[in-house]
Amino acid sequence: MHRISLLTLLTVHAPKRRVLRPRSSGKPAGFTLVELLVVIAIIGTLISLLMPAVQQAREAGRRIQCQNNLKQLALGLTNYESNRGKLPPAGKFAEFEHESTYKSGTSHYVMDMQSGTNQSWMVLLLPYIEQSTLYQQFGLKRFVGNNPGDPQSIQPASLLCPSDDARGRFFSLASKEGDTGDNEAEEGELFGKANYAGYASPFHIDDRYNPGAIHVLGVKFNQVVDGLSNTLALSEVRTRDHAGDQRGAWALPWSGATLLSLDAHPINYPVKEGTTAKPYYPLLSQNSGFQTPNSSTVDVLYECPDKIGEQIDRMPCTKHFGYMSASPRSLHIGGVSAAFLDGSVRYVSNDVDPHTLALQISIEDELP
Repeated sequence: MHRISLLTLLTVHAPKRRVLRPRSSGKPAGFTLVELLVVIAIIGTLISLLMPAVQQAREAGRRIQCQNNLKQLALGLTNYESNRGKLPPAGKFAEFEHESTYKSGTSHYVMDMQSGTNQSWMVLLLPYIEQSTLYQQFGLKRFVGNNPGDPQSIQPASLLCPSDDARGRFFSLASKEGDTGDNEAEEGELFGKANYAGYASPFHIDDRYNPGAIHVLGVKFNQVVDGLSNTLALSEVRTRDHAGDQRGAWALPWSGATLLSLDAHPINYPVKEGTTAKPYYPLLSQNSGFQTPNSSTVDVLYECPDKIGEQIDRMPCTKHFGYMSASPRSLHIGGVSAAFLDGSVRYVSNDVDPHTLALQISIEDELP
């Protein structure tokens, strides 16, 4: 008989211990709420750090595009002068007659900026900036707003600065008296808005004397005694999403639409017929009221229908009360882009010295 040891019996019959292990659900463990909040906070911080750089890069690209557009316009001016013998006038106005345009009480002569068929210099420049098809839709013997197909409402991409939201913005012409049926605008005619304008004068837009590059009568290159590289011709304008605000209406030769001036009074002001206004030199005792870039000085327009909105948009204006003037404006940081008659494009600071700017705008101050 085999002997079975007590140890063997205990080993065989002893209950086996069960090792308890955590059951696996087959899914990875998730983040806790605290961990999620930390991750979200980190992502938000990174985005806040990156966004200014992204915005700056985008604005730099928009600014470059805007400058390229200005350069194209400046080269168009050169080609226009080469073919036509002079730069385009500020617009197509009624025949200039001293007797009818003498400004009583101010001893100088001005142009009626709403007279004639009223095409702007920019309309005249269209064939020289690769817009011949659009130009052919304008009948230059008709009022600018009375053409089949409404070409004045079109917004060519080359006339828009990406920093502004001019696309889809229009100026509505309430009324315009003309000489004949072809020269009468219908109420509600829409004019597309754009972002570039020319300097008519360092003084007032409608002034006969003290010309800038885009003067009411047009000038020749040989009249630009200061030199093409020293003469500022074009800059930027902003638009508002308001049909009653004329600023940016590219087909009209109006203040703030396609024309600018500095309102820098000349030392020989006022000028009487028979006297000379040459050379131009700014009145140094004038120390305010200049239409420098993005100025708080009001733009003088035919109408200023939205007093609250124009203040919110930092585009102050007032209704015409004897002269026309408007500032260059942009949404770029610290200034505006500007083109000179030699085709170069430079940046003009909001803090530019107004007397220096006046000399750059004038074509005949006889100073470099």
